[in-house]
Amino acid sequence: MDIRKCCRAVRCAAIGAALAACTLMSASALETGMTTASQLNIRTEPFGPVITTVPEGTTLAILADDGEWAQVSIDGIIGFASMDYIAEDAGVEDFSVGGGTISADDVNFRTSPSTASEVISRFQSGTSVAVVGISEGWFKIQYNGQTGFVHPDYLTVTGEEVPMSSLPSIVNTDVSPIRQQVLAFAASYLGTPYQYGGASPDGFDCSGFTYFVYKNVVQEIPRTASDQRAAAPELTMDELLPGDLVFFRNSGSGSGVGHAGIYVGEGQFIHSPNKGDYVSYDTLWSGSYHNNFICGGRFIND
Repeated sequence: MDIRKCCRAVRCAAIGAALAACTLMSASALETGMTTASQLNIRTEPFGPVITTVPEGTTLAILADDGEWAQVSIDGIIGFASMDYIAEDAGVEDFSVGGGTISADDVNFRTSPSTASEVISRFQSGTSVAVVGISEGWFKIQYNGQTGFVHPDYLTVTGEEVPMSSLPSIVNTDVSPIRQQVLAFAASYLGTPYQYGGASPDGFDCSGFTYFVYKNVVQEIPRTASDQRAAAPELTMDELLPGDLVFFRNSGSGSGVGHAGIYVGEGQFIHSPNKGDYVSYDTLWSGSYHNNFICGGRFIND
C-alpha cells in the first residue's frame, strides 16, 4: 500500500467531511466572501490541483468552511480556497454564483430573505435555477423571469464539472516523452507534505522536490535551488517548456533564489510551497510567484 497516498486520501476525506458538515449546519454557514490575495487559487480539493485563479477583491459564495478551507462558488465554478485569503461577510448581495437545483418538494420561492415574506411560488425537487447572489444567509435566485429568495437548506449549488483535461496536464502530447514523464511523476506526489530539508516521499522542501523528480526521471541535478539555477541554462518565462524548472526570489529579499518548482504548461507549475503546505499546482502568470519569478532552467536537452 502507498502510505503517502493513503494519508493524503484520509486527510482530504476528513476535510471534505468537515466541510460537508458545515453545509448542513445552518443558514449562517452561507455567506459572501471577498478575496484578499492578489491572485487566489481555487482548487479541486484542499491542497489539490488549481482549477482557476481569481483576482483580489473578487466576491464569491462561501458554501461551507472549517476555519482553514472554504468550499466556494463563483461564476459557476465550485472549488476550495484557503480561508487565509478570504474576508468573510463581504456585504455584497448581487454577483454570479452559478446554477442551483432545488432539493426538496414544495420549497417556497419568496420575495425577500425571510420566512415572513410573501411566497411567489413553490418549487418541486429537481428544478434548476440561476443563483445570482446571497442575502442574509439566503440564496438569491432567478427563475422564469422572476427574482426571489430560497433558503439554503433546500437548494444545492451546481457548478461546472471541471474535467481533468482543463487542469494542468500530466501528459502533454505536445512535448517529448521525457517531459511527459516528468509531469506525470511530479503529479503523482500531489498532496505530499512540505518538510524542511526533505527530498523523499515522506516530505519535500522546494528544491528537494525538483531534485527528487529529476533524479528519478531525467538525471541527478544539484540539491539546492541556488545550485540548480547555477547549473542550468537560464530561460525567460516565454521560453519555458513543460518539465523545465522555474526559480523565484523570496518576496522582498533581493535577487537570490529562494524557491523552485517545475513548469507544467499553460502558466501553471507544480511545487512544494512552504511549511504547513503540500505539493500542489500554482499559477506563474500572475500574483506573487509572477512578481518574484527570476528565470527558468533547462536540464532536458531535447
